[in-house]
Amino acid sequence: MMSSQPNDSAQRVHGIDVAGLERQLAATWDERARVGGETGLMRVCVANLIVFVPKTDERAALEGLLEEVAAQTPGRVIVLLADRDAESRLDAHVSTRCRVALKGRTQVCGEQVTIEAGGPAVENVASAVEPLLVPDIPVFLWWKDIPHREDKLFARLVEMSDRVVIDSAAFDHPHADLQRIARLIESRADVLRLSDLNWGRLTTWRNLIAGFWDVPEYRACLDALDTVAIDYGPSHLSTGEIAAQTLLVVGWLASCLGWKMRDALAREGESYRATLTSGERTIKLELRATEGQACGAIKRVAFRAAQGAAEFYASADESGARLETSAKIGSALEVGRVLAYEARTEGQRLSRELGILARDEVYERAVRAATSLIPHDDEPV
Repeated sequence: MMSSQPNDSAQRVHGIDVAGLERQLAATWDERARVGGETGLMRVCVANLIVFVPKTDERAALEGLLEEVAAQTPGRVIVLLADRDAESRLDAHVSTRCRVALKGRTQVCGEQVTIEAGGPAVENVASAVEPLLVPDIPVFLWWKDIPHREDKLFARLVEMSDRVVIDSAAFDHPHADLQRIARLIESRADVLRLSDLNWGRLTTWRNLIAGFWDVPEYRACLDALDTVAIDYGPSHLSTGEIAAQTLLVVGWLASCLGWKMRDALAREGESYRATLTSGERTIKLELRATEGQACGAIKRVAFRAAQGAAEFYASADESGARLETSAKIGSALEVGRVLAYEARTEGQRLSRELGILARDEVYERAVRAATSLIPHDDEPV
């Protein structure tokens, strides 16, 4: 267990003087070692993390989140607080972030460079970031915004990163934004390795649903599925659009099972409907926004096969803390697995992504399949 060590040594440097920032960090470490007394000081750097934040008013919440990340992955964090609509400005300061084991006397410390940029200066900030990266260790970019391939700053930071982390739950136009992600994956396949925190939230759901196919007695019915229905909480960011999490589940199912789109999603009242095909078989898809569930979160996934009168369900309880499966074939009802939902903070999810460097091809295929269902008139301009 760890406890936080307060940081009293933040020091400001006006402008982006890279050499000056490094000197300030060196002086900060010297000062910490001098006043540390009998407590040992261990400077640890296992990764570079670049954090792009488009709103400076998120700073307080961000600091708490980075405390969680530092506990798992100490390293060098470069925070870019960017406001493209503000007056031109460029400022930076350095700080350290330490954690102390309760039963030990050693402080494990990382470091942070915070760059505040406004107006036109935002577009040039990448030139200051690159020389600040610690060489020979991975570079992660956490883009706390909607990524656009035409954004020159995003493109430049992607080129210097081993992995990029986004969160599609924050998409305010999930139809168009997810299509942009699909195009970005295709256009930057040579350099882009993408993580989506929203995809991580689906891990328990995907494990439960995949478990149906592990039961030999179910497979004949699963091979004859003709209806898939998903209930989800409506997104407060995008009224009337399907939440990104639901689109990702549909894309995952379609890409894993070889389902193809016959008809794109069409809205019918509070639902969206589409038709998929698997060989000669057609599969009706219905996606329904239902109140009483967290914004954008999945409530229930149901599979039905008229042949064999089979129904399979994966659903969340009222609290959203537990997920369970059930299967009904004819008159026989069988309760399947019950799992605690993997509830993690944003900081914990980000920390997990910092341990992954490989390309997530399953996610990429899910994104491509999901976007093939979106109506053409919802495509990004």
